[in-house]
Amino acid sequence: MEKLPRDVALDIFSRLPITSLMQIKCVCRSWRALGKDPRLLIMYQAIANKRNPCLILHCDSPIQNNLHFVESSQIRHHEHYTNNARRINAQIRYVAPEFHVVGSCNGLLCISNALYFNPLLVFNPLTTNYIRLPNTTQYPKQQEVAFGFGFHPTTMEYKIVWISYLNNYYQGHQLPLQSRVQVLTLGSNAWRISVSPRCKLEQGSSEALVNGNLHWVTTRHKHRPGPCLRIVCFDLAEEKFREIERPGCGILNICNFHLVVLGGCLSAVVCHDDGKIDIWIMKEYGSKESWTKEYVIGESLFRSLSERRNARPSSRIWKRPTLSKGKIQVLCSLRNGEILLEYENGVLVSYNTESQEFQQLMIHGLPKWFCTIVHFETLYPADVILQMQL
Repeated sequence: MEKLPRDVALDIFSRLPITSLMQIKCVCRSWRALGKDPRLLIMYQAIANKRNPCLILHCDSPIQNNLHFVESSQIRHHEHYTNNARRINAQIRYVAPEFHVVGSCNGLLCISNALYFNPLLVFNPLTTNYIRLPNTTQYPKQQEVAFGFGFHPTTMEYKIVWISYLNNYYQGHQLPLQSRVQVLTLGSNAWRISVSPRCKLEQGSSEALVNGNLHWVTTRHKHRPGPCLRIVCFDLAEEKFREIERPGCGILNICNFHLVVLGGCLSAVVCHDDGKIDIWIMKEYGSKESWTKEYVIGESLFRSLSERRNARPSSRIWKRPTLSKGKIQVLCSLRNGEILLEYENGVLVSYNTESQEFQQLMIHGLPKWFCTIVHFETLYPADVILQMQL
């Protein structure tokens, strides 16, 4: 390797899986120097953008939450491969034993204390570098929160949105909904108060970031009439909420509808009671007429997955995560055209849209229960990314 031109060595290293690339710095001094070359970061990122995303599994155990990592090169289902889920031992201990995943964006992960919501951290799960964020304002009657973490390509800024819903009951009667919205730009020292949405958003993390807009679905509230389910987005540049017209897929409820990004487009997933799944894609962002029912997955998938899940041994040690709303979550599209799904917080499956067949991902070391976060890997430390936006 020492006899190779530096550019050739950098090109070889840039094609390695990210976990292998993180280990080359420990081999020898010359490799460590190559690993710190700024050109390697740029070359690796260009190749990584053409790969499948990696997966982060949020495991909600009763004593302490933890995160597991499945790199992009291991998202395959060939029976002869032995894929491994690796536990992330990053800066989680600085938050709390139990934490929320606020969101993943451009290789960065944002997490918060699950009980008190503070502190919040932004970090690259593949490095030891992290940024501790200013505390949010806490409200005495705060009951539920919705949140999101994203990047706007025009302003080149990373922002976190925090929506607090207040417990408005008086003598057993529910009062009109009140909410408080706080926004933080990474690199600033204080949260800003923003205008609240006119409806109640589903608690937890935003399900889709498209064109610099974070998206949530709404829930029914006694004092907010109208459709029981809508799509609401927050523009990270203008810092305003607005409604996105949902596809014409009939009457819905929060348990059978969720949002996802497929091929860079906002997509809506409808899971029917009989197990059939419809996937709608908004091919022109913001245009209601561009909603297209692109895929229909038959009920045979649901039946087969149910049999596999029921065959797994039960465990009383792990508790089921509370963040996932339905039996099946569509996660992302893969480079080969297949769609990745998660079933009942415990099985990962790739679905071939042409043959209409599916195969389970054989990954060693998966936790019993988990929620999957689609994550695009990067070698850039969190503080370097922050400096790049300033």
